[in-house]
This record gives sequence, structure tokens and C-alpha cells, in this order.
Amino acid sequence: METIEVISTDKATVFIQVNPQADQDSTIFVDGQKATSHNTAFKVFFKAQPKALGTVQIMIGVMIFFIGILFTIDYPNIVVFSGITYWGSFIYISAGSLSVAAQNKLNLCVVKASHVMNVISAITAGLTSFLLSIELIALIAMHPWVYPE
Repeated sequence: METIEVISTDKATVFIQVNPQADQDSTIFVDGQKATSHNTAFKVFFKAQPKALGTVQIMIGVMIFFIGILFTIDYPNIVVFSGITYWGSFIYISAGSLSVAAQNKLNLCVVKASHVMNVISAITAGLTSFLLSIELIALIAMHPWVYPE
């Protein structure tokens, strides 16, 4: 059932049209661009603000890369031997770039690739946390003066 309400004043006339039987998979507009297919997937994806997530992932990837350079210069450790600061930063930057591209291009393949890279990025972050905790335990064991009992 469609209802139309007209509100009129001296300067303007406003028409309000309500159609409660509109299709659930109707056209949506994001950042002024029209998304025409698979709109429910896009709606869920854009609630997470992928451009902000991608920007943060890119910054974290660059920061991890520079920390890896510092670790390499300072002393050899498990983080340097695993190379996670280099390939991990590459994964973070790739996932962030795909998230930003998914927001800008509105293509379902890019959105799916962004989801996959974000899962891989989360696994890499867990592995990095595990390796850094092992490194911290080894540092405390080798140098007990760093954290006295």
C-alpha cells in the first residue's frame, strides 16, 4: 500500500511517498556511486567502514616494516629469522589496499578479495603476536636484569 502526503507552504511544496512493499534488494547509493547487484552484501560490507579499516591497515603495515628494519639492524632474533615483519607488512598493506579499493569500486569480486585478505591478515597478526611473545620470553630468560624478580 503506497501513501503520498503533500505538505505545502508559501515557499515550497514537499511530497512524501512511502512504499512499504519495496524490494529488499533495491538500489543503494554509496559515496554517490550506484551499486546495482548484490546490494545486501554491499550493505553489510559498508557498515564496517572499509576505507577507514584499510587506511589503518596500511599504516600498521608501514610501521611493522620499519620496526622490522630496526630489529634487523639491532640483533638477530626469531622475528627476523621468520621474516614476518616483511611479509607480514606486505599482507597488511595488501589487505588495506583491497579494503580501500572495495569501497571505491563497488565490485563484488573486490569485496570478496578484501574479505579473504582481511582473514589472512588476522591470521598473520595472531602469528606475529605469538612470535613476539616467544621473543619477549627469550629476552627475559637471556637477560634477567631487564625484568628483575
